Amino acid sequence: MNRNPPTPMDLPPNLSLPLFVYGALKPGMPAYEALRQFVLGTPQRESVPGDLYVRDGLPLLILDGGAQAEGFLLQWVPGKEHDAYQLVCDFEPPEHYAWASVTIDSRFSANVLVARYSGKGNPQPLYSRSWSLVDDPAFGVGLKVIRSVSQEIADNREWDDMEKFFRAQMAYLLLWSILERLSALCFGPRLDPNERIKRLHELPGMTKLVQKVVRRNDRVTDSRDPSQGYILNAENAKKTFQYYYQVRSNLSHRGKAVHNEVGKVRDSLNELLEIVDGFLDELRNPAVRT
Repeated sequence: MNRNPPTPMDLPPNLSLPLFVYGALKPGMPAYEALRQFVLGTPQRESVPGDLYVRDGLPLLILDGGAQAEGFLLQWVPGKEHDAYQLVCDFEPPEHYAWASVTIDSRFSANVLVARYSGKGNPQPLYSRSWSLVDDPAFGVGLKVIRSVSQEIADNREWDDMEKFFRAQMAYLLLWSILERLSALCFGPRLDPNERIKRLHELPGMTKLVQKVVRRNDRVTDSRDPSQGYILNAENAKKTFQYYYQVRSNLSHRGKAVHNEVGKVRDSLNELLEIVDGFLDELRNPAVRT
């Protein structure tokens, strides 16, 4: 079924203003890397009067609240303002955000994206002045649950405990739902989910993590089409993620409850969990990459 292309966000009225960012596009977050080329100098830490909320993982700002929301001020390279704002509009979904202007410390004005529908969709208060991708419960409690299952199934070496096998499958599907959430915050919620998944290997440091974690060679076949195979290759992060995703896809189709799938699911779960943990550990480094 063909989907209609998502409605693009309009450019802000005044392109000459700098941009105050507090979410996935701020320095230190993976999505900032695409914006970096348009930023003049070193982004400055600033704050604006407002409260931070989260709705479905997306940080939202409601201005003139009782708190201060922390973020960064991005000044644009002269002549690149349109390109910079176009990238922002391509990244952020207009269903959630609207343009506004804000005065920072009584010194100057800046554009900012605020919550479009602050009273709809049940946004939750962040109870913090600063949002970080790694604070999302999926990357905390969610991964903790997966680690627990990983330890439970560690000794499931043969086809002798189907309960552990199915628990491994549940954990693996949860891990991929977390990866899909991560991909939205790194590549933009407006991008098609399948397209985001195909780009996971592009995330900063992912190639080195794959090389560090993967210590085996394997091949998985599409359960719907035996002629289609995917190779686990530590030297090729793109192929590695294709392999892991095909393991995930096979769980939704016939052919998963066979002897040789036990180790495939268990090892894929452990490796991919270690890769995700390693990526998030890098983001938890307090040093901001600017």
